[in-house]
Amino acid sequence: MKISVALKMNQFYLCMNLILLTAISPVSHADNFRAFTVDSFSEIKSTFQGQEFLLGLWSVDCPPCLVELDMMGDLVELNPDLPFILISTDSIDTNEDAIEFLSDFNLAQRESWMFADNFVERLRYTIDPNWYGELPRSYFFDKDHNMSSHSGIMTEQLLEEWFVREIIFP
Repeated sequence: MKISVALKMNQFYLCMNLILLTAISPVSHADNFRAFTVDSFSEIKSTFQGQEFLLGLWSVDCPPCLVELDMMGDLVELNPDLPFILISTDSIDTNEDAIEFLSDFNLAQRESWMFADNFVERLRYTIDPNWYGELPRSYFFDKDHNMSSHSGIMTEQLLEEWFVREIIFP
């Protein structure tokens, strides 16, 4: 009798774990933010060594950023191989809104980082000593990692100039 009760309890716990895993899996799948620290920018650049890439900085409190995220979501849908990395300047502790925005703009699967240091000036400086926090902010890195920057919403023309190839917008 005791074995039967123990077996039923094990089955109950297994069932509850499966239910919990199923319930939380969409949240954990969308929560792909990595902690952006003083060493993160070097890590990003080494990942793209010898390759061009685009870096987009944004915040949930920045209406122009949301316009840009919408445009970039459309662009990434048409060009899934576009090397585009996102960094939210919001604290990683407040990632719920950021997760929702990226999902809304079809960018949830994109490599994404969030500031993970209260000393945000130091984090900004690691990216660009001449950047004072204006958003949205974009950086294009060519194959030699020469950097071009842009403050404000990116345009189709700017992206085409940066990537030196035609990018088709919807």
